[in-house]
Amino acid sequence: MTRDPVAPEPAGEGGQGVSGQSVLAVFAHPDDAELGCFGTLASLREVGFGVHIVSLTSGSSSSSPHAAWRTAEAKESASVIGANLVIENFVDGGLELKRETYACVAEHLSRTNPSVVITHMTGAQDHQDHETAGMAALTMAGRCTGVKLILQTEPPLMNNLFCPNFYVDITGFMPHKLAAVGQYVSERGKPYVAEQAIRDRATWWARQAETHEVTDTRYYEAFRMTKAKLHPQWLVPGLSAPAQEPLA
Repeated sequence: MTRDPVAPEPAGEGGQGVSGQSVLAVFAHPDDAELGCFGTLASLREVGFGVHIVSLTSGSSSSSPHAAWRTAEAKESASVIGANLVIENFVDGGLELKRETYACVAEHLSRTNPSVVITHMTGAQDHQDHETAGMAALTMAGRCTGVKLILQTEPPLMNNLFCPNFYVDITGFMPHKLAAVGQYVSERGKPYVAEQAIRDRATWWARQAETHEVTDTRYYEAFRMTKAKLHPQWLVPGLSAPAQEPLA
């Protein structure tokens, strides 16, 4: 299939954000980012990051009888946090690891200049499009010197191959995540988009992240970190920042 360039559709101010930094989320389908990392995207938006979401397909081959709604639903979802959304037109269910796919991801990396990249976990024996999108994003992001953090999200279905080593507290941003996922009326028949399922998963990761510290209801998103660049000063409150830009 020949890929036609798709212009970004800004749902907010976009760009690098007031912090001068941005996050790029590269996923296969509309709703993948919402399920995997929307709380994290909302938290980064809160501290001034520009938030960019790229869906490589429109999700039109979904088993839902209303799959055609997903593009409009994705736009409404992105607007919850004022994220910039691009929906590409690769074939849903037939996303391939080829030059055009790599070139597309490279274009978005160049356009957004992110310090954080989030994508699918690879090697999870998950949906074939997830594997392709994740591999293309990891490969191209790994070549960008400005990318300080690369994270892979949990697959939508529980998977014993997913062993997280990076956790983000999204307790204050769970309403944003639920509002974003809730825009996908077309996908409501799938059990993993149910509100209780999302809450249960997030509280499970909170127990893993905080271990003995959890005394009230907390929500976390979990990731597999594949790259991190930081200075120790960033971990100690009150120390002077280094000359280079911090991660957040």
